[in-house]
Amino acid sequence: MSNQPQHNSGEHQAKIKKMEQMITDTLDNVDKTEDAMKHAESAAQIEALKEENANRLESVEDARREIEEERSFL
Repeated sequence: MSNQPQHNSGEHQAKIKKMEQMITDTLDNVDKTEDAMKHAESAAQIEALKEENANRLESVEDARREIEEERSFL
């Protein structure tokens, strides 16, 4: 048995809602960064922006997994 405190359904729902908003915001940033790549002045800038987006997309996948875990508690 886990030593973590039990959370009620409302806490899980609130956490899911917060993570879903984070995903939406992060995907908006991915889109903005893709637009910024069109105006980048160097290959180095483009690569840096691509790396930022890769990190963002990894965070989105992590958040989606965490949402699924939170839903398992409902």
